[in-house]
Amino acid sequence: MNIEEVLITEPYELSPHHHAFINPYNGCSMGCPFCYWLLQEGWENRIQVRTNIAEILEGELGHWNSEEALYLGSICDPYNELEEVYGLSRRCLEVIQKKNIPLVITTSCIRETIFRDLNLLKKMKVIIVVELARIPMIDRMNRGETHLGIENANRLREEGLEVYATLAPICPGMMELQPVLGRLADDIPVYIDCLRCEPGGILAERTKDWIKKADPELLPDYVAILDEHDWSYYDHYLEKYRNNKRVKEFPFDLSPLK
Repeated sequence: MNIEEVLITEPYELSPHHHAFINPYNGCSMGCPFCYWLLQEGWENRIQVRTNIAEILEGELGHWNSEEALYLGSICDPYNELEEVYGLSRRCLEVIQKKNIPLVITTSCIRETIFRDLNLLKKMKVIIVVELARIPMIDRMNRGETHLGIENANRLREEGLEVYATLAPICPGMMELQPVLGRLADDIPVYIDCLRCEPGGILAERTKDWIKKADPELLPDYVAILDEHDWSYYDHYLEKYRNNKRVKEFPFDLSPLK
């Protein structure tokens, strides 16, 4: 993994829905084959460290509508392995908290670093979204070990913070919804989605390669999903859990930030 320090001029990227995503880092070391950021040229095998992001953000937020939420993390995990060294997410939190702007944080939450920031997070209007469909954690669960993201999500909820989880995508046979619901605190909702990969594209091909190595017997099911866009498996989950108020579809409910 190559680490590259850079200076930036814009503190956030705007989504098609005009949501502002702050990314102190650009890149990820998780290696999830279905990650849509693999489609971005130069994204793989490097993490960009945006060393001046907090200073640029502070200058920009003087014009920000304090009732409109910001997002921390999209093309990066803001609590990745480099946050312990650089502390850029912490510095961004300090700026946002000072401006009293609501915030949505998206993270795998597999490291302890986020607990360093509890003193700030408890002063903020914040939702912490814990992404559970991460290959290292799927592998841990399949070995009978604990899912660190689930453990830390529960700890954050015990601290009184608003916590959501995502299982996006659901990977049938590899990481099922029911065991996740059983391990998460009862008041943490889970947002789900299906595998969205273009047939023949890099995401579909890498996902099939992953399944071939992890559990070859599942490969025909994944060929149907990825090559034929047979999403009936996902419809099955929606039907099975349609009366379960914890299981939700995107977009996120941001009403706790009001």
